[in-house]
Parts: sequence; C-alpha cells; structure tokens
Amino acid sequence: MLMVLRLAFLLTLILSFALVIAKPMAQGATDADKLFSAFIEAMNTKDEAKLKAFIVDRCSTDVPVDQRVERLKDLVEQGAPFKLVKVIEQKEGSYHAVIEDMNAIQLDVVMQHTTTAPIKLIRLNLHMGSAAPTKDYSNWTDLGSLLESIRKDNGIPAIGIAVFKGSQLTVETRGVRELGKEATVTEDEPWSIGSIGKPICSTIIGKLIEEGKLHWDTTLGEALKDFPMDDGYKAATLEQIMHHRGGIPQDMGFNRETVERIVGNETDPTKVRERYAKDILSRKPASTPGTEFAYSNAGYALLSVIAERAEGKPYEQLVRDMIFTPLGLKHSFIGTETLPENRPSGHVGQPGALKPVMFKGPLEIMVAGAGGGMWMSVADLAIFAGEHLKGLKGEDGLLKAEIVARLHQGADEPSGDSKYACGWGIRDFPKLGQMQGHNGSNGTFRAEMSIFPKMNLIVIAIINAGGEKDPSPALQTVLAVAAHYAKQ
Repeated sequence: MLMVLRLAFLLTLILSFALVIAKPMAQGATDADKLFSAFIEAMNTKDEAKLKAFIVDRCSTDVPVDQRVERLKDLVEQGAPFKLVKVIEQKEGSYHAVIEDMNAIQLDVVMQHTTTAPIKLIRLNLHMGSAAPTKDYSNWTDLGSLLESIRKDNGIPAIGIAVFKGSQLTVETRGVRELGKEATVTEDEPWSIGSIGKPICSTIIGKLIEEGKLHWDTTLGEALKDFPMDDGYKAATLEQIMHHRGGIPQDMGFNRETVERIVGNETDPTKVRERYAKDILSRKPASTPGTEFAYSNAGYALLSVIAERAEGKPYEQLVRDMIFTPLGLKHSFIGTETLPENRPSGHVGQPGALKPVMFKGPLEIMVAGAGGGMWMSVADLAIFAGEHLKGLKGEDGLLKAEIVARLHQGADEPSGDSKYACGWGIRDFPKLGQMQGHNGSNGTFRAEMSIFPKMNLIVIAIINAGGEKDPSPALQTVLAVAAHYAKQ
C-alpha cells in the first residue's frame, strides 16, 4: 500500500471486517486453516448471534465482544459472501490470505492468532489486495502520451492530471466522459474527489483555529455540549479526530436502511448532518480517544458539524467561502450545487465490463466532511494543494504556515510504513523523498493528490472508474511523474 486511507481503502483495525470462504477445508488443514474457516462460516450466516458465538468461543478477550460484533456488521452486509483466492503464507502466530467479496473486490488479510492450542483469533489486518506488478512508466517524455498509455493499459474511460512544478501548472486529460459515447473530457471539468475532502475539511478546521473560534484541544464535549453523547467521546479533541485517533466509529459504508433511518424525512443539509452526528455519538466509542488509529468517515462528519456550529453557516457554504472563493476555484462544486452537464461520469465494474454510474442522495450530505458530494477539476485541486506546499515551505497563504505545519504533523499508522496527520498521509520514498497527500474514491472514481516538498512538486491524477486495483492507475500516474522529475 503506497498511500493513505480513503473511503474504502487500507482498512486496518481489530476484527473489523467479515471474511467468508465458500470452499471446503482441504485434507491436512492446519489449526489456523480451521480457525479461519470457522470465522468464515460465522460470517456467511449473516447472523449476528452466530457471529457473537464465534467471537466468544474463538477470539481473544482483549477486545469486548459487542465491540467486535459492531465493527463487523457493516462489512458483512456489504461484502458477504466472500471466497478464498489463495493462502499466501502461514507462520507462527499469523495467517496471510487473499479473499474476494461479492463485488469481485480482492482483499488482503493477515490473521494474527495465539500459538497454543486451542488457538484463538487475536486480530485481523485487512486492506485491498495489491495488483500484479505494474508497468514502468517512469521514462515518459510527454504527459499526454503517459496518460493515454496508462488509460489503455488499465482499460479506463478517462484520466486527468495536473502537475504543479515550481510556479508552472500543466493540465492534461485523455479519454471519454462516458463509455459508449464520443464526448471527451476537457481540462476544466470537475471529477468526484471522494476522501480528498478530508484535507479540505481539516483546512477549514485549521482556519477556524487560526481565527480563535476553535482550538486544537477543543473537545467533543465542549464543541457539541448540547448533543447527547456517550461519556467516552467527551474528551476526544479535534486534533485527535483529524488524526483518526478520536475513538470515533469508522462508518466505512452504509446500506439504504441505515441511511433512511438516520435521515428520516429531513431535507435540510445541516439538520441531516446533526441527525447523523447524534447517531454516531449514541454508539459506544471504538476505542479510548488517543489510543488507536482507526480511519473514520464518521469522525470527519463530526468535524463538519463542529465547523458549521463555530461559523454559523452550512458546511457547503463554508467550503465555498473558505476554500473555493479565496483560491479562485471556478470549477469546484459541493452538495446541492448544480454540476455542469459536461463532466466525467463515474464507472463501476471490471475492465471490459464497466458501466456508467452517478451516485447522489442524502448519504453524500451526511458525509460531506469526509468528502461526500465534492467535485473539483484537477487544476483546482492542484491550486488547493499548492497552498499547503506553500505552508510547508514556511510561507503564509490561505493558512498561516504554523497552522499548516501542525496539520501535517503525522503519527505512525499501524502498518508502520506511513504516517497520518490531520487529513494528510505521509510516506517517504528513497528516490522521491517525502510524499504528502490523500486519495479518494466513491466507488466510481479514483483520485490522488500528492505533494513532494523536496521537489517543489504537486501531482493530481483522477480516473473515472472505481475498482480496488492497487496501485490504482491514478497512483501509477502520480509515481511516474514524480520519478520523472526526480531524475532531473
């Protein structure tokens, strides 16, 4: 995994996902095989009581049973049944396999277990399975040709890129807005950016901190003091929540029934988010604030409500007033704004069988702070990232440099090879130096925003197709461009 978490990627937490294998156990199966299979059978039932029984009987006791059950339910609803693709490795205390969900999305999972009989499941680390080794694109000489090569090699409808090197901004697009139609994507068209909305949300929180309306250590109990909440949330600070360490439930996906239950008949965006915030805070915390990393869309949804209450405006208006307008971003949209007719359509499915899809509805409003319903052109997104690069170089801009510096102070992720700050992922590469940024997907687009401070370089790449190939074509593009400039 080469970059930070997003709406549906690199999900690592204790027993957070359902893993279901439909194949019978082979002769000579190990105790770990049998444990994994038993877990799978419990998941296959989609029966909460049977899942709970498995956890009581076959899991370690370091995490409360009800907490484990709660963390698994969403994935069971969204992904089961699962099937085994292959077992990669078994060694003392761990079991590494690749599985596939009902949507043909492959997931890489490592099960940690006790080593004395009867063995028990301790935890699962799960993320989207890595793709086969990708083609080396680093010797490109023309951006347009690079895009066309990656687009064709990966079977995607369209791809856009913005490269901000020094003071020069270069934009290129290739491909069609929608498969089966002839209209091609052009430079100023907006794309869905998914979880890249998180660094935008943290920028708004940073601005409110700069203005003294909020503070890094403002707690949920202070910011939402009139909201009913479990006592376990009250001490969580804004900074912890921006770091995904506030103990907030993850909410990595929703079914229709859950959204309808939360939203009810409410249509006002601010009140929809308030209803969702109260739903989040009515649940038990996922962990004690400050103790565990757990990527949380719900956490950023809470931040959007806090920002609304601090400024007295709907979150959509805050994004326009505090980000889009001061930066002159004329091809960026959020929420209820009417999107231009000329824009890329998202697509779902596998290469060769992609179908155009447009997601809309109250879910986009609920999770606006996490990136729901936000569309930006690649150039606009590069300009936004440029303000953070400016701050990282010690220059004041949209935010004071000291605020930017703190927003980009990362803490180690569980994988140990990257850090997560306040809406910004951080990864070091031997030849490229440090890469800071975020990626995003709503399942029909994939977007990458990357800053390489050492090279004074920003690269934005977005494709109009979902799927969980990793590295995604968008990330392949970013790394190819960065490798090119690293040689200069």
